[in-house]
Amino acid sequence: MPKIVDHDQKRKRIAESAWRIIETEGIEHASIRAVAAAAGVSPGALRHYFSTQDELLLFIVDYYLTRGADRAKGIEISRIPMKAALEVLLELLPMDSDKRTAASVWWVFAIRSLTSPALQNKKDELTDGLHHLAKTVLDLLAKAELLPSSMDMELETFRLASVIEGLTILALLRPEIYAPETVERIIVRHLQELCAHDINK
Repeated sequence: MPKIVDHDQKRKRIAESAWRIIETEGIEHASIRAVAAAAGVSPGALRHYFSTQDELLLFIVDYYLTRGADRAKGIEISRIPMKAALEVLLELLPMDSDKRTAASVWWVFAIRSLTSPALQNKKDELTDGLHHLAKTVLDLLAKAELLPSSMDMELETFRLASVIEGLTILALLRPEIYAPETVERIIVRHLQELCAHDINK
């Protein structure tokens, strides 16, 4: 009887093995051969899925983003606009170990994309996605009439995206200072200053 190969499980093992190498030794050590050895597959089998290191990195990013998106599907967002805005923004930040890993993968990918044309389209897609989510949050608050009518929505979208990205980096680099509760307080303050409203309204 032929052996049944669980391709999803194998790709999961490859993604997690590759990330462990990147996390502990650096991306330069995440060669096809090294990842294959860590995942318990042959280099030839790994090349069946990924022919280059950049293809492998694209997969790692998609794997962690998809896992995060699947987890987010089960989250119920508040009907109170300000609380809903807070909940959405906190989902984008490294508030627990899973999201820290996903954020770490993203930053390794982002830095690599600066010198790899093969990764630039995906980098643009992901940064565009952040700006879209920032705009969605502001539109939610505007629809609830919580934002000043004179607000420059384009500028505030850029500013909110910058706050999220900045906090992500700092929470990864200095978690002892930018602990989850501190990150949440910063986001709450930013929303309050945008709206001049209590977070529970």
